Amino acid sequence: MEVKKKYEIETNNSPITLFRFELSTTQKMLFLILSLIGVLYLPFIIAGNVFLNLFQSLFISLPAYLSSPETYPQDYLFYHFSTVITSIIIYSIFFCLSIYALKKLLKTKNNTNEQKKNIILQDRVVNWLGFKISHGQSLFIFSVSLAGILYLALKFSFSLRSIFLFDVFKAISRIGGTSNEILQNSVSNAINVIFITLCLYSILASRRGKPRSSQIKIVKNHGLIIFIIFFIIFFFLFIRVLSHLFLFTDLAYTIGSTPNVTNSYQSNDFIRVIVILCISLTLMISSYFMKENAQEVVKKDYKLSWINIELTPHRALILLSVAILYILFFTDIYLALIFIMGILGFSSLFYIPEHIVFLGIIIFCYYPIRKISKDHRLVIILENIENSAEYETNWFKFRLNRLYSVIFLSVSCGVIPLYVFQLVGMNMNALAFLSGFNESNTFLLFSFPLITTVILTVLSINVYTIKKTINSIKSR
Repeated sequence: MEVKKKYEIETNNSPITLFRFELSTTQKMLFLILSLIGVLYLPFIIAGNVFLNLFQSLFISLPAYLSSPETYPQDYLFYHFSTVITSIIIYSIFFCLSIYALKKLLKTKNNTNEQKKNIILQDRVVNWLGFKISHGQSLFIFSVSLAGILYLALKFSFSLRSIFLFDVFKAISRIGGTSNEILQNSVSNAINVIFITLCLYSILASRRGKPRSSQIKIVKNHGLIIFIIFFIIFFFLFIRVLSHLFLFTDLAYTIGSTPNVTNSYQSNDFIRVIVILCISLTLMISSYFMKENAQEVVKKDYKLSWINIELTPHRALILLSVAILYILFFTDIYLALIFIMGILGFSSLFYIPEHIVFLGIIIFCYYPIRKISKDHRLVIILENIENSAEYETNWFKFRLNRLYSVIFLSVSCGVIPLYVFQLVGMNMNALAFLSGFNESNTFLLFSFPLITTVILTVLSINVYTIKKTINSIKSR
């Protein structure tokens, strides 16, 4: 009995790690939410790429090319298939990473044999672009950079098809109807190289640090987010300013062109870009002064409401999980919108009302995340749930305690509306296809049922998860 207790103490005290980063309870919970979102939602994206995009390439584009290859550009098949296959590979990597993280975090026994010297410990400070950031912030930078490299690889596969589609990075150097092919290619390549370099630097820098002391002040979380957002905006607008100079000044001769005649549109665009550039630079500089003490006292009181609704610890965790899910969902749609609008020219990105709508939704989703995590309230929420009455349930081969069960319940409840929406949309597309049947799209007779099967399968898993975890929020 004493041996068993000793083993349990050693197991509980062993560090919880992910990609060698030591995780606190809060960080473990956040990564559990993210990995579960990836496991439950990415199958639909992968299925759409396989059963729609890949099938279209195999059953329409490939036969059309083989029937008369002389009418198509050289390397048509490579450029056409590269995007589809790269998309499937990238989203499959995200899916595998989600499964790996989920299995790692749900392990009931930690690896006690893992050498402590190989673990990136919590108590450290990291230097990143002049900021002093904490272990948790460095873990955030690492995750964003890893995802950024994968997304850049996906975007690069689309740029290979620039002769068929468009490149949103090239659209930055297109001012109205004025453009230069050399400038566009240079801008696109430079942006890809710079962002990949920054991501690689961030991955390496986030894994290094020095011991944390009470004298060192770290940047606040919202200050770090403000810097990242406006750094990206500043970078793109700076490229936009350079494009103005290379298209409308004597610098045009350096790219083998002649200066274009300025017009009212170009002047207004230049002024607008300069103003936003200055605002972005000001906010970036101000973020360096948003610092907090390395050690802060955690308030032990808990009182929280959202839209005049009192939030218990369970409600707060459910709201947090759903907010993270939908901020990722709408951000992905918003980025896709920006990419699609690139075909209309970069200037159109300043005016379309959809930007205001999506930004409003994203801010609305971020508000509860900020409110719940402010003043270390999240730590108190997790402690209250963990200290409540003991609860366990089985989920496939894993044992879930009360905290994990609430998280699984939250994410499943949030994912179901998305899948119901996709199912309704899939059925409407299927009916439209059948009403105007075209023999060239015969593959859709197989694609729609296959995608529907994937949706129904994941919906069944979510319903099963809700059934197994619903009692975690019920009081005895």
